[in-house]
Amino acid sequence: MLALVAKRLLQSQPNINTARGLLTRIKYDCRRAIATTSEIATKAPPTIVRRRSRTANGERSVGDEIDQQYTLSWSGATPRTVLIIKKANDKQVDAALVRISQWLNQAYPQINVVLEPQVYQQFHHLLPSVRTIAPGSIGEYTRVVDFVVTLGGDGTFLHVSSLFQSQVPPIIPFSMGTLGFLLPFNVADFQSQLQKVIEGTATLLPRTRLTYSKRTFDGSVDKQGPVNITNEACIHRGTYPHLTTISCYLNDHLLTTSVGDGIIVGTPTGSTAYSLSAGGPIVHPLVSSMIVAPVCPRSLSFRPLMLPSNSVVKLQVHRESRGRATAYIDGRDCGELLQGEYIEIRQSPHPLMCVNREDLAAGWALDINQLLKFNRTFSYPHESLFGDDDPEGQH
Repeated sequence: MLALVAKRLLQSQPNINTARGLLTRIKYDCRRAIATTSEIATKAPPTIVRRRSRTANGERSVGDEIDQQYTLSWSGATPRTVLIIKKANDKQVDAALVRISQWLNQAYPQINVVLEPQVYQQFHHLLPSVRTIAPGSIGEYTRVVDFVVTLGGDGTFLHVSSLFQSQVPPIIPFSMGTLGFLLPFNVADFQSQLQKVIEGTATLLPRTRLTYSKRTFDGSVDKQGPVNITNEACIHRGTYPHLTTISCYLNDHLLTTSVGDGIIVGTPTGSTAYSLSAGGPIVHPLVSSMIVAPVCPRSLSFRPLMLPSNSVVKLQVHRESRGRATAYIDGRDCGELLQGEYIEIRQSPHPLMCVNREDLAAGWALDINQLLKFNRTFSYPHESLFGDDDPEGQH
């Protein structure tokens, strides 16, 4: 049996809120992946504990009270199962998958490499040691996978969330897509980064997920049941020519009724996705919150909102709305909503635990500047960002 144990680095100060001073535990089922799922063993639940930061001289750093990063170690042995998720139809990603799988088989032969069924069919002749899980057995991923490697872009990362509707194992994402704002690691460094995960020295960042449920006129839950959200849920008029009237409720109290193209409810992770394009704020991933942002409202005063993460938001197609609407979850069409039907969104108890840089603040600031060009001013090609001739920006 394996136990995944995270150890507190330093004790919190007594004047910090009691809830923040308590050990924060996130449990996973321990797993062993083999060719047939009937032979998979389940191991004891592990614990991940919040990391506390200090400066070089041992003093508590500013903002330590809201440091929600975690540290990870494996107790007794290395993990047994890794799931590799890849971007489709990309030769560079295919080559990286082969290279990483072969390296894992040589460096850590006790670790089983698992691929999705369609990827397994494509690569099992090149990688005879890899395993897969039977199509349609999506629940087995939660039971057998110890950690996940993603090769692709932000869309590949989002796909992992759809495979784990409850507890999610640690995810280490390698950037091989178009933007990669959620992906801190270069695939060229895969050996050193995977060694940190396997040997238990990685830093984890919890990314909030939300849950979505569609409800009918009488409030009963739609047959598809609750679905986890990584970026955002959205009600949008879609292909209908008329604007949609949507009533937004906060904890069962009417917040506003909007006439427009739609409304977005997003996570801090999703704040740099569709919500950002709709004028929403950029939110740091450690800020526990929900975002409500209108999409092209027929009003100049409907501004984006940030709500507490324990809020319950209901978006209802108004009974007198001229047009119907469609619900979208992380860009996926989740069906039409008729007048009077609504979706209910609340925080999920199962965040995404993502392997991240140790210095999250520096990495996040670098990403919004380099990838999103945050507050980039206009300049001529021969001028630097600061309007002088210093190419390094030292002025």
